[in-house]
Amino acid sequence: MFLGTFQIGFLCSLMLLSLGLSAQGTRCDDIKPFCAGEDQLVFPNSNTGVTNVIVAEEGPDYGCLELKRYPAWFYLQIEDSGDLEFLITQTENADGSGELLDVDFVIWGPFNKRDNYCSASILSEENLIDCSYAKDAIEIANINNAKADEIYVFALLNYSTLPGYISLEQIEMDENSGSTDCTVLDGVLGHDQVLCSNTETILDAEIEGASGYQWFVFDETIDDFTEISGEASSKLNVAKDGTYKVLVEDGDGNHDIEDVVNIHFYDRPKIQKPAESIAVCQKGNIVDLTQKEQELLGDTDFTEGYEIEYFETQQDIDDDEMIAKPSLYKAEVSETIFVRIRDLFTGCYSEISEIQLKILQLPQMKFPEEIEMCVNASGEFQEELVLGFDYGKNYNYTWLNGNEVISNDFEISLNQQSINPEYNLVITEATTGCEVSYSTKLRYVSEPESIEIEILKANFGQNWNVEVQVEPFLGHSSEFEYRLDNGVYTSQNVFNNIEKGVHEVSVREIGGCGNVLKDEFTVIGFDFFFTPNGDGINDFWTITSDKDYRILNIKLFDRYGNFIREIDPEGEGWDGSFNGELLVQDDYWFRLEYTTPSSTSTKHFSGHFTLKR
Repeated sequence: MFLGTFQIGFLCSLMLLSLGLSAQGTRCDDIKPFCAGEDQLVFPNSNTGVTNVIVAEEGPDYGCLELKRYPAWFYLQIEDSGDLEFLITQTENADGSGELLDVDFVIWGPFNKRDNYCSASILSEENLIDCSYAKDAIEIANINNAKADEIYVFALLNYSTLPGYISLEQIEMDENSGSTDCTVLDGVLGHDQVLCSNTETILDAEIEGASGYQWFVFDETIDDFTEISGEASSKLNVAKDGTYKVLVEDGDGNHDIEDVVNIHFYDRPKIQKPAESIAVCQKGNIVDLTQKEQELLGDTDFTEGYEIEYFETQQDIDDDEMIAKPSLYKAEVSETIFVRIRDLFTGCYSEISEIQLKILQLPQMKFPEEIEMCVNASGEFQEELVLGFDYGKNYNYTWLNGNEVISNDFEISLNQQSINPEYNLVITEATTGCEVSYSTKLRYVSEPESIEIEILKANFGQNWNVEVQVEPFLGHSSEFEYRLDNGVYTSQNVFNNIEKGVHEVSVREIGGCGNVLKDEFTVIGFDFFFTPNGDGINDFWTITSDKDYRILNIKLFDRYGNFIREIDPEGEGWDGSFNGELLVQDDYWFRLEYTTPSSTSTKHFSGHFTLKR
């Protein structure tokens, strides 16, 4: 093998990319050049996923290596004489992170430019320079006393067999260290060429001062190069696959420069354009771009040999910035996604195709969060409620009351209170299945069902406070407002400083639902206490009739409910005695019957007062 053979365009610090199922330099015939200096060479290792070359080829003497798993072959050329020390590491990730993976190596040399580096006689025990079979992910390799222009061959082996990256760099450099020659990276003919959809290429070996050129092509039938007759210029027009070699004679005619290059012609993968766009139900939805893969491939069988790459913009294609997760793409706007197919074996790309994303404009119905409905005691609505709108034949409708489907029409009419007040509408676009849903909740209100009036207190029979309690119909959440006599309606249900006499309370639902409920009550004036001590002031307790009410009778009780006596509302009143004996200071209760001018029916009123001594 000769200088420049199968060059793939290595640059110092460049991460290598493998093509197809062949890893870099898995056989010595595919050996690659590298240089070191202050740079680091990082490349994907050979492993079970990218190559069928499990064990290094037979022939070379591998020294200390008992197992020779998944090799990668490189060579370097010495520029400055001296000692060289190399750090070899193998890790899960290219940046050195992740799991540490066992790596082994062997080095042969020194050789000159005309040696066949891969012959068994060259890679022999006598030419072994350094070797390690340790169970380590970090190795140190040494080449001592190297001379300028010498060639050294490296075999780096992935003992772990796992996918990862190998790093190779020169370390511990000082004024006595040797260095590597980076001109080997370019050679005369340049890199190996993988040509996509090209029918020919021109190899240019022109060197200033050269006196002649000879061109050769590798013939597999004889396993050697044969000269191409009639080709003696510095350029060679190549139209088919092959391994080509040039021999350049210098001006003296006695110093040959030799280089080899590998040429492959491949067709671009074919790509189709999907007939229809991908419908995105709503802005911000996640969409699977890969659903169009079979349409993009057309008749091409989708195998592991192809990869489909997705891009948001043309600039992203130029920058090779692919969409990281095309199956979980978040669509914000209707847009064009650019797509290409890559042949993993050849590295060739198809032309650019396009996938159109179309965000559907689904119906935007305005549903209030809550709808207030006026119902009667039977749960019937005061007015019919109609919900929905017809958006056309492209949509299907599903109405639900809670979890129960109640209609598939575009609208529903409601007349009756339901146990579940929540209603939901799901609108489905018939072609795509995209859905949009709306919901509302009914709040049932009604007129007041009943009123309860509580007279809270009095001040020497003059002013009272009244609290009005209202009950709505069962299951309703009504709010009410209140009015005393001919006053204004208020949300407060307590009225203060009410004078004795007949009054009317009006109650209505705050939104105007149903009828106004009214009730009449009478404030009976009486003294809260009396002092039967014979001083002529407050010696008797009684309640007398008024223009607003007529007292029929008054019955007195002690605090335990024991009847004491009945007094005549037209008489003098009670003097605080029972059966001729004075009763003790305490609270006493009364209950009376009365009528009002507006009603002939008998009404009752009760309260308590204090006897003080």
